[in-house]
Order: sequence, then C-alpha cells, then structure tokens
Amino acid sequence: MKIATRNLLAELLVKALDDQVAAGVLRCLAAYCQAVKKTPPAMPVDRFLLPAPEAEREYVLPLLEQSPLLTWDLRGRSGRVTLASAFIDEWSEIINKLLQYGAALAEWVPEQTVSPLIMALRKGVLLFNHQLFFEVHEVLEAQWVKESGAERRFLQGLIQIAVAFYHLGNHNLRGALSLLHDGGEKISPYQPIFLGIEVQDLLTELETCRNELLQLDPERLASFPAEKIPRLRFATSPS
Repeated sequence: MKIATRNLLAELLVKALDDQVAAGVLRCLAAYCQAVKKTPPAMPVDRFLLPAPEAEREYVLPLLEQSPLLTWDLRGRSGRVTLASAFIDEWSEIINKLLQYGAALAEWVPEQTVSPLIMALRKGVLLFNHQLFFEVHEVLEAQWVKESGAERRFLQGLIQIAVAFYHLGNHNLRGALSLLHDGGEKISPYQPIFLGIEVQDLLTELETCRNELLQLDPERLASFPAEKIPRLRFATSPS
C-alpha cells in the first residue's frame, strides 16, 4: 500500500475513535467492503448509508462525498457510489484494512471520564490487539509528545513494539527484531503492571516471539503465524 493511502486510512480510524459522525463514515465504508466479492460494486447511496444511524446520515453523507476513496454517480433517484478507480491497484489492501477498522470500531466504547493518557492507552490496546500496528503508532505518538518521565518512556516502548510488528508485516526482519529489543528494554523497568497494563506477561510473550523470529530466515517471514503475536492486556480497569 502506498504511504499516502496508508496515512489517509489511518486518519479515518483515528477520527472515528473520537467523533461519532466520523465513526458513521467508517462504518459505512467497512460495511461496503463486506459486500465486495471481487470487483467493488456500484452501490445505491441510500444502501451505502444504512450502517450510519439514521439521525446522523445527513452529517455522514457530506464527509463521505469528500472522501478521495469514493466515486459518486448522482444520476437517477438516489445515485450510486463505488471505490475510486484511482486506487484500483490498492483495492484489495484498502478493503482488507477497512474491514479490520470496522471490527476494531465495533469493540470501541468511548469513555469521557478517563484521562487523555488512559484514553490513548485504551485506543492503543484495542488497535494493537487487532494488529493495526501503524495505527497504534499514530494514536500513541500523539500522546507521547505530551508526556514526560516514566509515562513518556513507557509510551515510547509500546510504540517501538507496535512498529516492530508493522515491520514484520512488511517482511523487515532486522527492523522488527531491533525494535522488539529496544521497546522491551524501555518498558521492562515498569514490571509487573504499569498504567494498568500487564507488562511482565507482555515481556515474556515478546521474548518467546522474538526467539521464534530469530529462527526464521527472512524468506520465511510470511509463514509466521499472526496468532503468535502477543496481545496487550489491562490487568485492571484503566482509570
């Protein structure tokens, strides 16, 4: 996927986690992607909008109309919409990514009573566990620049771990191993639990994962099972 497309999609998700209307936009896009069999279909606009709450559709539609991802044909009673042909070489990657986003968003429950740091961590944990590692970087880095001391170092470690698995997905074994090591070192002083996150268990799982990666040749990275990537867990309710 092109960097510009990756960034465009990540921005959609980051906004959707904070804004109800943006979440409606993403739900429409994800539901559309579920309907794709091979070639993205031209879908009636009223059907495309169904995943958004009815009361929000008048606000969701203008945002969708502005999206470079979509092409609109407004002839006829309701018009039709499809993925833009400018992204034809990336359609399959875009569809898979939007389906991941839809699954993550379906689990997201915003909570306004927690601190910005804990909110960022809640988002990061959700996205990490959906293996949306670049998006973890985007969410946590925005909070990292605002923090200091132990919180800043801990966030940096989590970011490096997420980017390590992003590198792994791009078959960059050296980058993955290097950042797994660096990220693990940064969060290690905060065992067993820090900011509600189970650090000790995470480090154990990361070490197991790293040792298995060390046994692989770069050509065999594609065979590394996604289920062997650790999950982030809150030991207690984040507050």
